[in-house]
Amino acid sequence: MAALGAAVSAIDRARGLSRLPLALAALLALLLALVGAGASARAGEIRSFAYPSPALGKAGVARVYVPSGPAPKDGWPVLYLLHGLGGNERDWEGLGRVGSTLDRMIAAGEIEPLLVVMPAAGNSWYTDSASVGGPGNYRTSILFDLPDAVEKAFPAATSGRWRAIAGLSMGGYGALSMGFQFPDRFRSIAALSPAVWHNVPAREFNWPAAELAAVRQSGYFHRYDEATVAGGINRPPEGTHFESAFGTPFDPKRFNAANVFTHLAAAIAAATPLPSTFVSVGDDDSHDLWRGAIALYQTMQADARAVEFRVTDGDHSWDVWRSSVVDALRFVDSRWPDEETPKTP
Repeated sequence: MAALGAAVSAIDRARGLSRLPLALAALLALLLALVGAGASARAGEIRSFAYPSPALGKAGVARVYVPSGPAPKDGWPVLYLLHGLGGNERDWEGLGRVGSTLDRMIAAGEIEPLLVVMPAAGNSWYTDSASVGGPGNYRTSILFDLPDAVEKAFPAATSGRWRAIAGLSMGGYGALSMGFQFPDRFRSIAALSPAVWHNVPAREFNWPAAELAAVRQSGYFHRYDEATVAGGINRPPEGTHFESAFGTPFDPKRFNAANVFTHLAAAIAAATPLPSTFVSVGDDDSHDLWRGAIALYQTMQADARAVEFRVTDGDHSWDVWRSSVVDALRFVDSRWPDEETPKTP
């Protein structure tokens, strides 16, 4: 009988041990479910948004990241995040994975909750071009029609003190150009791999395309002696990338009038305060956009205008922008007015 009892006890212990992994698995599954539920509760939502745009003569479209939870009493701050050439309103969401980046940074307390508005602008270069047969008056649409609609449809702060604008490549050009032209509309600007170039020199307005291409390549670097090399004028490249945004054929006078460096020069001459500015670019940018980024940094430094400038590792690619947008979001968040930062109650 004693032997039988020992055998039964051994069997019971074996059964208990066999049930232990099942119990641990169930506990783990419960913990994961609770963590997932918490993350889901904190996750924002990205919505499609159509807005009336008199400037375009049709509805504009955008995707809008809306953070979870109640909005502050005065509304959330708003970041307008612009796509690049050939892109659309879904680029930052799909290719840039910005929704998960925002969820993570907000949940970790790295940035305050904010609305992020990602409009479609075609290959407009964020200019007004209807009068020359271009894509349309997207600059006016995004500067005025879109914020008016966002501030009516969402619990958004309504002052330029609580707006920021950012973008990549063509969108970086748009963010800088619009932000410098209308500095009271935005608190800060972030430009990632911005497609910016100096103004076309007036003496070259009527030069043939082949001659312009040759001088662009040969005229950038200047060797003063065997140990001293410096960059020169960074002319806009020839090609179809501008399409009809600056007229057909490309009109250098129209380009200069809308250009980042023109609006920067006007602000400097008038001693106009500019939005806080962040610029980053890849060191291996295959479009040589580091030239324009460096030129912008030098121009702002020459007139003691503050600018945060980063040269990162990489090409003109989403690998670079998915990383750089994290620094851009931190920069934008750090520039909201300290004395009245909206807090969720």
